[in-house]
Amino acid sequence: MEEEIKLPTVRVEDATDSPVTQIKPEELRTLGQRLSKTFTQYSADRKLMEEKWMRNLRQYLGIYDPEIERALAANRSKAYPRITRVKCISVVSRVMNLMFPGNEQNWELKASPSPDMNPMDVQQAVMAEMQKMQEVGMQPQVTDEIVRAAVQELAAARAKDLSRLIDDQLQELGGDQSADYVSLNRKVVQSGVLYGLGILRGPFVREQERTTWVMDETTGQPAPMVTMDYKPQFEFLPVWDYYPDMSAKNLHDGDGYFVRLVMSKQQLRKLASRSDFFEKVIKQYIGNKPRGNYKAKTFETELRTMGTKANVNDETATEDGKYEILVWHGPVSANRLMEAGVDVADSKRADDVDSEIWLLGDHVIKAEMNPWKKLGVDVRTVHTFLFDEDDTSPVGNGLPNIMRDSQMSISAATRMLLDNASVVCGPNLEVNTDLVRADQDIQSVQPYKIWYREGVGAEAAQPAVRNIAIDAHMQELLSTITLFNQFADTETFVGAATGGDMERGYSEPMRTAAGASMLRGDAALPFKDIIRNFDQFTRSLITALVMFNRKFNPDKTPEGDYNVIARGATSLIAKEIRGIQVDQLAATLTPEERMHVDPRKLVEARLGVRDMNNLLLTEEEVKRRQAAAQQEQQQKLDLERETARAEIRKTLSDAMKNIAQGQKNLANADATTLKAAMQIVETGLEQLDAVAEPDMGQQQSPQAAAGIAAFPTSQIG
Repeated sequence: MEEEIKLPTVRVEDATDSPVTQIKPEELRTLGQRLSKTFTQYSADRKLMEEKWMRNLRQYLGIYDPEIERALAANRSKAYPRITRVKCISVVSRVMNLMFPGNEQNWELKASPSPDMNPMDVQQAVMAEMQKMQEVGMQPQVTDEIVRAAVQELAAARAKDLSRLIDDQLQELGGDQSADYVSLNRKVVQSGVLYGLGILRGPFVREQERTTWVMDETTGQPAPMVTMDYKPQFEFLPVWDYYPDMSAKNLHDGDGYFVRLVMSKQQLRKLASRSDFFEKVIKQYIGNKPRGNYKAKTFETELRTMGTKANVNDETATEDGKYEILVWHGPVSANRLMEAGVDVADSKRADDVDSEIWLLGDHVIKAEMNPWKKLGVDVRTVHTFLFDEDDTSPVGNGLPNIMRDSQMSISAATRMLLDNASVVCGPNLEVNTDLVRADQDIQSVQPYKIWYREGVGAEAAQPAVRNIAIDAHMQELLSTITLFNQFADTETFVGAATGGDMERGYSEPMRTAAGASMLRGDAALPFKDIIRNFDQFTRSLITALVMFNRKFNPDKTPEGDYNVIARGATSLIAKEIRGIQVDQLAATLTPEERMHVDPRKLVEARLGVRDMNNLLLTEEEVKRRQAAAQQEQQQKLDLERETARAEIRKTLSDAMKNIAQGQKNLANADATTLKAAMQIVETGLEQLDAVAEPDMGQQQSPQAAAGIAAFPTSQIG
């Protein structure tokens, strides 16, 4: 006989004279029974969806439903063309290609138009903006426009820093660093396409030690310093383990939801060792039920028959020692929580509090408020993707259900085609045994066979063996299969272009890179609704990460209002077309227009559309290169100036030499010769003045002016 499980009445008094925490086992048992009854109702409401999910999975795997399987004759074809599988894989691949195009992110953080910032940070931002204006020769004056620009620039810089942090965290969301953001998203998309609903749970908090090296002031040597980092963790939740409130219009308006877990005895004992679980209840339950309480659901049994466990004779052997645990996420009366030992604020004691209750059977093994609510943060911990929203159900519709009639028609026509082909693929003979000789073999037909017959007179006019022609209707059946294939393309909008079959696309002029990309972009337009639904999932997940970092990484999450922008729908534009547009913009910008364009952002756009962001240097490296280029240009100008000065000095030196030679010949020259020499000197001086003024607009050097002034013209006369 099972031992009755009871919690002792516990009173815990705090040394600070806080209110007494009291756990009442009877009330706790009542809470467990009430939640267990709620799960039974949720499970019954989900039964119809389980049947639809199972039909979708059979259709994807190419397995006939039991009622159809029973109706098929034993000697008839059971072929099942997997058109649904091809469509599902095409949609998953197309959505992933659109959501994660190359090196681009499918989300971004933008600063709010009116961000809430610290006044001291705003003051520093305004001073930095005014300093920039002074550097370009402007006289700054504090105005509302300058303040708004400074605040917006500061908020944008902080949004960029937070984006970089979240992007690093997304690379190892799976917890064990084996599942990154893209792989988790693919599981969600695949579940949404197949069943209509994809689910991701989180963020959970994961602690990770990080070692950094710092200089020890006492020893002067580098020393390791271990710090604790808090990283987010998400996990994919299969639809089979998710029990929402099916009476709600949508998933987020329901009263709550259950998550069903199956654990081994060892895993359950680990829970008992944690301080937030009721250890005595767990150990007593294990003692009463050492073989576990897990019983396979109907859908689990059917999944086994389709998988690797179909040939296992003793299915209970895999269930021995397994325990089913139900986790409730939703509102619970504050009084019930207090009776379970949960501290509830006085202001909330008359309300229903968002809680997390763990059930083992109908026994509560853990009860607490929503951990995020306790931290004072409102974070959504379940992020859902609906493939095709349906007013008849809050969990949406999967692709197999949309094209079910077309798939069944294709399968039926294929079976008829093969059955008919099996009948007419060989000859059908009519044999008159009265005319065939007694020693003739009439059981087989082979090449070069000779048929021996008997009969004379009127009987001799009738053939003993005659070929019977049976109409197989092959062309009609092939046309039927083609017709329903076209129906499937129309129903799922997955045709030749969207599925990647460019041979069945448009004419040859569209086979260029830009034309093909534009063709694929136009064909992707029907996907926009799906992408917008996935954008909602992305926005929910990134918003949760923003709130996570505000609480657990406040030093890396500066103050500011951040708007999460999902960019999935915008990626539908053909990249080649965007590249042409960006190149044309860069080529047609006038100098006045370039004053209003950020050069770096323009370069980022040109590289981004070609998936070459890795070629972009950091801003610090760009500044270093710009400074080096300016220094090189300055050195070149200085060299040109020195060259011009050297030429001027050489010209003056030659002029002085010529003048000295002229002075030597003055004594023997007559007045006419003297006058001609003076003319030559004056002409030379005029040319010298022209040479001393270079094309760069520089003035005559002081050395050249001094040299001309020192010329002894008075001695010539």
